[in-house]
Amino acid sequence: MMKMTIHEEVVEAVILKKTPYKENDMILHVYTREYGKISVLARGIRKMTSKNARGCQEMMLSELTIHLKKGLSSLMKASPVNYFRHIEENLESEIVGQYILEYYYRYVEENQPLEKEYEILYEALHALDVGYMPLLVYLVFNVFILEHNGVSLDVDGCVFCRSPQVVSISLEDGGFVCREHLGHHPLYSHEVLKAFRHIHKIPMKAIDHIHVSSSVISVLVPLMETLIEEYTGIQLKTSRFIHQIV
Repeated sequence: MMKMTIHEEVVEAVILKKTPYKENDMILHVYTREYGKISVLARGIRKMTSKNARGCQEMMLSELTIHLKKGLSSLMKASPVNYFRHIEENLESEIVGQYILEYYYRYVEENQPLEKEYEILYEALHALDVGYMPLLVYLVFNVFILEHNGVSLDVDGCVFCRSPQVVSISLEDGGFVCREHLGHHPLYSHEVLKAFRHIHKIPMKAIDHIHVSSSVISVLVPLMETLIEEYTGIQLKTSRFIHQIV
């Protein structure tokens, strides 16, 4: 964990969550490139006259001037950088966006800045904002969740014999299996297996290289949910809304 000394700092941050504090204040839970996830006390932010309120909305990228210190930092100024305003115009995008924010709020440790974590968060919100299929963003983001929890599936061939002629996915064995090693696993189409490999191989910033149909996504989403539950035990509250948009 990195050490912090009290000083004024200007940072760009994604607002993950706001928690009411006292009568007129809020605690902002934000993710920054420089300091990772931190908590910031925003005094007076709930007042109608607050000049900082417009820069402190959830699911936006803001420039924050803060008194940075270990524990609870203090907000001096907030200015919006990117509202990601198109996300809220689409229900599916908003649900997936909330899923992403919830994971960062609940499962990413504070004060541990990692460039990849910041980039994934920004790129996922950007992908939703510019109109990529929300459930595709959801699938690629869940690969990050698996990796963030130390899980890496083998999608380069059969986990037993390395044959490229794979026909299914074995959760217990951690990757693709061929027909010879199929066992009790269900058969999947070539399109499903190809898409499953692509979402594991292609990063969020190159999501435009992933071409997948809605019918394939409808197969992959429950499969991914099972993977997350079996390998990580993570259960996000927003998952129940994902079920409604598949």
